[in-house]
This record gives sequence, C-alpha cells and structure tokens, in this order.
Amino acid sequence: MHSILSSTALIFGVLATSTLASPQYGDNSASTTTSASASASTSGIHAVKVGPGLTFTPDTVTAAEGDWVEFTFGSGHSVAQSSFDAPCVPISGGAGVYSGFPDDGDVWRIQVNSTDPLWLYCSATAHCEGGMAMVVNPPSSGNTLDAYKSAASSAQGSSPETVQGGVFGAATDDSSSSSTPSATGSGSSASPTGNAGTSNVISNGLMIMGAVAAGVAAVL
Repeated sequence: MHSILSSTALIFGVLATSTLASPQYGDNSASTTTSASASASTSGIHAVKVGPGLTFTPDTVTAAEGDWVEFTFGSGHSVAQSSFDAPCVPISGGAGVYSGFPDDGDVWRIQVNSTDPLWLYCSATAHCEGGMAMVVNPPSSGNTLDAYKSAASSAQGSSPETVQGGVFGAATDDSSSSSTPSATGSGSSASPTGNAGTSNVISNGLMIMGAVAAGVAAVL
C-alpha cells in the first residue's frame, strides 16, 4: 500500500511539473517588434514651416538621397528653387521645384535626389528680397545661406510658371495608413492565440491526472 501511494505521489508531481513547465505562447515580443518597424518607417522626413513672417523654420536642412523635405505652409507663401548665383529667380529651363501658393496649413513635399545644395526661396513679392530663403544640404565651405540672403536683398524676384517637382500631402500620413493597422493587428492576435495554447496544456494535464487517480482508487 505504501509503495502504491508513493508511486501515485511521484506521478502527480511529474505531471504537475510538466504542465507548469510547458511552453507559454503569445508573449508581446511580436507586437513590440512590429511597432518598432512602423515607427522606423517614418524616418527620413525633414519638416519645415513656411512662415509665419519671412522665415523658413528651419532654414537649413541636411538630408540624404531619398529623404523628404516636408513643407507646412502659412498663408501667402510659396517654395521655389533658384541657383546660388541668381537668388530669388527660378532656375532657367523650368527645371526647378515650385509649390505655387497653397492654402494655410497645407503640406507639400519634395524628395531629395542629390546631396548637392538646393537653394529655395519664397516667390511672393518682396519675400525673398526680405530674406525668406533656405538651403537643403549647404556646401561645407564657400557659398553660405547668409551670402545668398545678402545678394537677394538687391535681387528682382519672380515666380516660376508651373507648379512642379513635389507632392501635396504629408509623407507621415502615407506611412501611418500602411504600417499602423498591420502593427495593431499583429499585436492583438498574438494574445488570444497564446491563451488558448496555455489552456490546452493545462486541460490535458488535468485529464491525465484524473485518469491516474481513478486507476489508483480502483486498486485500493
């Protein structure tokens, strides 16, 4: 009798240990990884405010090829491209970017395709001449934004004829619409799957323990 009881106790102990030690599924690691990826997809966007006043904020941006410069407009302003040698005047041949005059709060963005300096100005009357200019990827030496603004003060500014070279709408809206739902879906589905797996392991263990107990009772 003592031997039977000892064996029964040993079996119960092994089953309990196996049940508790079974792998647990549905941890939050998958959700965390997906969220990090979504977050990383918004890098490479450089935000610039166009106005208020005769300012770009910031007026100097360093960007890699493929990055976006995203402009949020105040009323009555534009973004146009010139050369350093001819401030406030559109690049000849119609090759430069130009936003036109968007409404207050509108967003317009351009993609940087080269690390060469990109000189930009507001083409509203007297704005560039008043110092409303900026540079993307300023040269390491030589031509400076201050020198550009100084030359602009005596320039005769003008606007390009055609809106071109950019996209209206925030780049962050594109990334959030494609990435965030995926991250949320992955995170929410992992937890129910894990709970079901754990419940099945415990249920199976209890069924086996019950069968052993019934067998012992029959012997006794």
